[in-house]
Amino acid sequence: MFYKTLIHPSSKEWIVLFHGFGGNSSIFYKQLKPFRSEYNVLLLDLPGHGKTPYPKDVDLFEYSCDKTLEILKDLKIKSAHFVGISLGTIIMQEIALRSPSSIKSMILGGATPKLKKWGEFLCRLSVFYPLRKMLPHMVPYRIFARVLLPKRNHSDSRKAFIKEAYKLSKEAYLGWVLYGLDGYTTYDKLAETENKIPKLYISGSEDHMFLESTKKYAANEENATMEIIENCGHVCNIEESERFNDLAVSFMKSASKVQITA
Repeated sequence: MFYKTLIHPSSKEWIVLFHGFGGNSSIFYKQLKPFRSEYNVLLLDLPGHGKTPYPKDVDLFEYSCDKTLEILKDLKIKSAHFVGISLGTIIMQEIALRSPSSIKSMILGGATPKLKKWGEFLCRLSVFYPLRKMLPHMVPYRIFARVLLPKRNHSDSRKAFIKEAYKLSKEAYLGWVLYGLDGYTTYDKLAETENKIPKLYISGSEDHMFLESTKKYAANEENATMEIIENCGHVCNIEESERFNDLAVSFMKSASKVQITA
């Protein structure tokens, strides 16, 4: 799995960044300056995205988890702050199930616990056999991007993801859609454990597809808090980057202090 590091001259703490479906590590361009000013940063390209090839016949969540843990081991990173957007938050949950000690804190931007029923119907329709044979895979992706990010103030994030998604193969697109539809089960499994990982959910008030289900998860987790950014859609790290960055850095600092003094 492709990765790159940005090394801080003195800090020993790390942030690991997990991008969303169709994107790659470049979608964190608005986070790099504030994050790398205080932390070492590890950027990942998930399987089939960016510079990481798409693996065949694997469980995409387990594979992404295993490869991330391998990278952390190779870099001698015992634990780090995890920051994810959309699909990336599911991979973080999978790692939390398998190796909770690897995570100092979790920041879940535009979390994706469960689609609304009509959104799930659209996704399943796009991978239904006749349609997936007839249509280029970017047609349903562009439609869903418009549905997920419909407003004018969502246009920058919508354009960014569509631009990067053109690099996805059809096989990678179909594979991730099928796995992503059941991604909420990973949230459910983690919610059933006694994990005490500090979590901050950051969502936009206009994230009409996922906001309500995200609120339910955040309210039922022992060590979770939630921030809702007004007049903001699903991809809050791009649309309201300054607010997102301030919340994220403040939370990571507070999480580190708790662990240091515990």
